[in-house]
Amino acid sequence: MHFSCCDLNLGCVKISSVARDILKVRKVGGTLVVTLTQAVLEQIPLEEGDRVLIEALPPRRILISREEISMPSTRRIELELQVLKARSASFDSQIAAAVAEYNTHSAIDGDELECFVRNMRGEQGKVDVTIAEKELELFELQGASA
Repeated sequence: MHFSCCDLNLGCVKISSVARDILKVRKVGGTLVVTLTQAVLEQIPLEEGDRVLIEALPPRRILISREEISMPSTRRIELELQVLKARSASFDSQIAAAVAEYNTHSAIDGDELECFVRNMRGEQGKVDVTIAEKELELFELQGASA
């Protein structure tokens, strides 16, 4: 089923309906099982034997993705975000060290320090933009549940 949404500024956008069902969780052996309905399988074709990635998105969601050659993984993006945030914080440490050096030994002049700080802030800004992009990517992978 498809819907159209028209807006004077955006034009018409085709919107597909999302298959949703409330299902009961069953126990088979020692494993919990959910059966995928035909409505879901019509939109995301899966067959017996296909591999899927299942990721917990606490507190209430589970993301099931059909395996692809390059499967999106929220865990990888979370780790990349940790690295980027640490890199962003390291700029503050480098600036603080340069200011401390300037204040104690005056090995560099004020203009050099100002140039260094400006460059560090520019690089930090680039890293912060990458952080924002990764957070958006993670948000989209999690199905807007964050």
